[in-house]
Amino acid sequence: MATLIAGGDSFTYGNELADCKGGPSQHTYPALLAKRLGMEYHCAAIPGRSNSAIRRETMNACEAIKDDVGLVLITWTFPGRYEFKIADEWEQLTSWSIIDDSKSIKEYFHNDNPVVFDWHVSKIAKDKEKGIFQFAKVFYHYVGTFEYWGLYTSLCEIVMMQQYLELKKIPYLFTMADHSLSNTKHFKNDATLNTLLTQINYRNWMWFPTNLGFYEWAEENKFPFATTHPLEPAHVEAEKIVYEYLRNFCGVS
Repeated sequence: MATLIAGGDSFTYGNELADCKGGPSQHTYPALLAKRLGMEYHCAAIPGRSNSAIRRETMNACEAIKDDVGLVLITWTFPGRYEFKIADEWEQLTSWSIIDDSKSIKEYFHNDNPVVFDWHVSKIAKDKEKGIFQFAKVFYHYVGTFEYWGLYTSLCEIVMMQQYLELKKIPYLFTMADHSLSNTKHFKNDATLNTLLTQINYRNWMWFPTNLGFYEWAEENKFPFATTHPLEPAHVEAEKIVYEYLRNFCGVS
């Protein structure tokens, strides 16, 4: 049986969905799509991952499953996340990585969820022990907060993943958590970004209604959220939208 491989971050993994306890949810829109298409489901997504990690983990999954890959569905994440191999581990840096006081953490998450709060405090403590927190503060001060670098590195990863899938003749569809990669008007005269943008196969790329990413679309349509993640109703409707795109534009039935 062919396998649907889903790449992404916590939205694809299914954080805060009812069945997401110790493993990826089976109620995310990629999992629901796999069920509709009669495919096995393999979730290559990991919460908090950058676009570099999403490309790396999804590509590794394709190599492991090889000839049984029937479809790759990737929901790319926010460009301002980064990945570095530090010592023997891949470390993820996000804008959360440099927030370390209790008041700021609560304000950042816009809620008092003790599970989220305790997890973040614990992670920051571990990152400080390893020196990652200090590195993250310097990186975001000089590089990470600039929109350009996030756009550039994300586009590089997307083009690399696209070229890999097309070389392997693996069917695929890309979407995103938000529409930040389409906000390139500030760089319209930049040859480097335009070179990358012209490589993208837009036939295999979809946006949710009104040109939004999954997270934005769920928020705009007032689907129920947990802490920072859309709950099951958003995934049910998203699966219908993705399926219709695949059926109408990609020949999937």
